Amino acid sequence: MHDIIRTFIAMDASNTTALEHLQKEMASSIRWDLSVVKPIEKDKFHFTILFLGEIHKDIVKSITEKLLRVKFESFKILYNNIGAFPNKNFPRIIWVGIDDDGKRKMMNLSYTISSTLDLEEFGLRIDQIFVPHLTLFRLKKQVKIDFDTLSNLMGNRIFGADTIDRFHLKKSDLTSQGPIYSNILTVHAK
Repeated sequence: MHDIIRTFIAMDASNTTALEHLQKEMASSIRWDLSVVKPIEKDKFHFTILFLGEIHKDIVKSITEKLLRVKFESFKILYNNIGAFPNKNFPRIIWVGIDDDGKRKMMNLSYTISSTLDLEEFGLRIDQIFVPHLTLFRLKKQVKIDFDTLSNLMGNRIFGADTIDRFHLKKSDLTSQGPIYSNILTVHAK
């Protein structure tokens, strides 16, 4: 069991102040019960590019070697809309999205990472299409949320900006207090 690690590839947010402010504004606007609607801690703000799942530690070296080949330029993103998964009436996750240009660049980087990795070589596959979003809240149980009211209160505006200049291969250790993330590898923009 110790030979298996839970991994994913992600880009961390650096403008955590803007994201924390957005969380506080959203929670106070709608008066959420924060024992049910749990805010994500600022040190866990990230965009999951590719969830690799549980992999054998022996293939981590091969994955890191391939990831080091990825070349990309840093780019700016604007946090500009909110959404929910799996649906807006009974969400499990409430997220913030990004502007169209940032989304296009992030999706291109995601494609570059996926094609460089050649996941089939490792017996892995992508379960879902990458949709650029950053999780702000997780709901501990299924409750009805008046998402339309929240969306109207938040309006169509920019919540902050950020720069994407690196991505990470991360390890996720699941604990009773929540996941603990650590970076196995960091790849910087060229």
